[in-house]
Amino acid sequence: MGFDRFSLIAGALCQSGDRFLRSGYKEQPMTVIEVLKAMSARKVANGVEIHHRGNEDDAYTAELMQTLQETGLRPTFVNTWTYGERQWRFGSLSAPDAATRREAVARCKATIDYAGKLQAMGVSLWLGQDGFDYAFQTDYRAQWDFLVESLKEVCDYANGLPVALEPKPREPRNRSLIDNVQTALLLRLECKRDNLGVTLDTGHVLAAGQGLGPSISLAMRHKALYNLHTNDNYGAWDDDMIVGSVHLNEALETFYLLEKYAYEGYISVDIFPYRENAIDAVEESIRCMKDYLRVVEKLGVDKIDALIAEGDVPATLRTIRQAVFGAE
Repeated sequence: MGFDRFSLIAGALCQSGDRFLRSGYKEQPMTVIEVLKAMSARKVANGVEIHHRGNEDDAYTAELMQTLQETGLRPTFVNTWTYGERQWRFGSLSAPDAATRREAVARCKATIDYAGKLQAMGVSLWLGQDGFDYAFQTDYRAQWDFLVESLKEVCDYANGLPVALEPKPREPRNRSLIDNVQTALLLRLECKRDNLGVTLDTGHVLAAGQGLGPSISLAMRHKALYNLHTNDNYGAWDDDMIVGSVHLNEALETFYLLEKYAYEGYISVDIFPYRENAIDAVEESIRCMKDYLRVVEKLGVDKIDALIAEGDVPATLRTIRQAVFGAE
């Protein structure tokens, strides 16, 4: 199997609550450092994404860097934290208040600096609070202009370091400003910054009622798929479930496209195992993806291309089923 760049998002594996139990369900939650060490022992991942909240002291950063060196986990993308604090309740990079926007830009710049210290591959921006909840609440054109202006400044400060926008249709706002891959790509075009691209989250695409295949294909057409988050859900919400727990053919098509268009980034497991053993859940997710890749390699990209070109859907699905299950 050629592809072997799998990552995890460490912070989501510690303790995560929901609105019914904000303290979380784990009796003995792990720290980020403990997650890294436990995950390294499983030998299925070789990368890790880190969240930068802006309150990391020198002692923690030194311990983190030492742990990364000891475990061999490469810091891939560093995620900025412009959503989990009250000051961002009306937005961050697109907030109507100029002082809030300046603070959000400063936070993104600090994340870029932190990524440089960790020697990470780039920074990822999920602007969860940038959006709206009601009609007649927002000046949409001004909001968009504010976002473009802020992103230009952030990308220029990054000085070539990849800055990836992570689209999501909703939550915590009822309507997100960067709601899908197409919107993220439009921002890339309007900002005219070559280091601005996309972190595509498979669950966000599914929750938006869109196709994984078209979204990935479009992002890669623009050479803008910088990072990929994988999980699963039932289509109605961003459930962040174990990879492979719901969708099969869409996932297989995803890995066919990644192989076809020679994706060069990492694939990060982005799940919230509220009640499950977090390390087991990540390992199962990665092993599932490796099996997806084996199926694609077994068939071959050329074979799948030919099946699609022939347009015989029952024959194509039969071939896929036989490759997966070894059935007649």
